Amino acid sequence: MFIELSERNLLSLLHKLRMPGSEATIIKPTPAGRVVITAVSDEVAYKDRRPGPMHPDTEAFVAKMKEVLAQG
Repeated sequence: MFIELSERNLLSLLHKLRMPGSEATIIKPTPAGRVVITAVSDEVAYKDRRPGPMHPDTEAFVAKMKEVLAQG
């Protein structure tokens, strides 16, 4: 199965992840039914393992976005 998320979907998941009370979930209808996509924090996703490597430009972007989000 191929799942396509728009930039809008990705940004809304990021917002939902930080929104108190949100389930941080998007439900996408598909011909076979529906797909439920849930965002989880890095603490949850990587509690039992280390994250894999990313391209250095992507690592820098992620670090910058975390800084922006921390500023509120």
